[in-house]
Amino acid sequence: MICMIILLIVILLLAALWLWLIAPPLWKRPDFAAFKRFDYAHRGLHNLENGVPENSMKGFALAELAGYGMEFDLQLTKDKQVVVHHDHSILRSCGEDRKISEMTYAQLKNYRLFGTEEPIPLFRDVLSALEGKTPLIIELKGYNDPAELCTLVMKELAGYKGLYCVESFDPRIVRWFRKNRPEIVRGQLMCHYKKGDGGLSGWQAFFARNLFTNWYARPHFEAYDLHARDIPSLWAARSLLGIQEVSWTIRNLEEYNRARQLGNLCIFEHILPAGVEGEKRRSYQELLESAAPCAITRQTAGEKR
Repeated sequence: MICMIILLIVILLLAALWLWLIAPPLWKRPDFAAFKRFDYAHRGLHNLENGVPENSMKGFALAELAGYGMEFDLQLTKDKQVVVHHDHSILRSCGEDRKISEMTYAQLKNYRLFGTEEPIPLFRDVLSALEGKTPLIIELKGYNDPAELCTLVMKELAGYKGLYCVESFDPRIVRWFRKNRPEIVRGQLMCHYKKGDGGLSGWQAFFARNLFTNWYARPHFEAYDLHARDIPSLWAARSLLGIQEVSWTIRNLEEYNRARQLGNLCIFEHILPAGVEGEKRRSYQELLESAAPCAITRQTAGEKR
């Protein structure tokens, strides 16, 4: 009997430790109602077949015009300018294998995205061009010093009136917001990491994919890959601890409907979901025609300087 009691106590302690590791903040949680009114265009409402590349001013213009929120990526140039771009290198986007962190913005702004006329935009230009009508999910990439990147991003966001939240795969970045700007809604991006992904060891990958870094960053939401979300830790964080889930990246209506039924925020691409509040424009061509005279499509970094 004593052994059974001891075993039960050990099990309960391990369960409590597990829940503590994966928990969001237990008080002062944000209200996600305003965020849930929108779906989020992944790297803007891009469609390269129609000449609209990812993370471009034109893609952001179309997302706002269509009534979608948008998600995009931030990192630093060599001269500490905050730019909107996903990859560390411009090889995939511009055809030259150079790291953005090793280039000045004066060098970077001469390149064009995916063979279009769209440049790699400065974060400040995106913020000034948007009207703040739809919310932003701002991903901070882990390519730079976390504290430096976070500080410079918040400097650019000073005075911005639109709704936004931040997220990162790097727990150090999420923790920076926990410690320095706790009022800002923050999220931990996560996927089913395996040994070797991003240089992670087997144990590091296990801890990451099972949300065991949440004790360190205490994210308000978990942005988990929709295709790998069926894990016990995410179920417990949602069902027992009430964390908000964000689903990425949704590429068809079946995935979209599944995520909406779960109560998740949806980051999508290559589809035009009807959205939460009424019908969005269903034709991408109609959006392009409507956006043609919009000022945002002309406010590239080069034209504004």
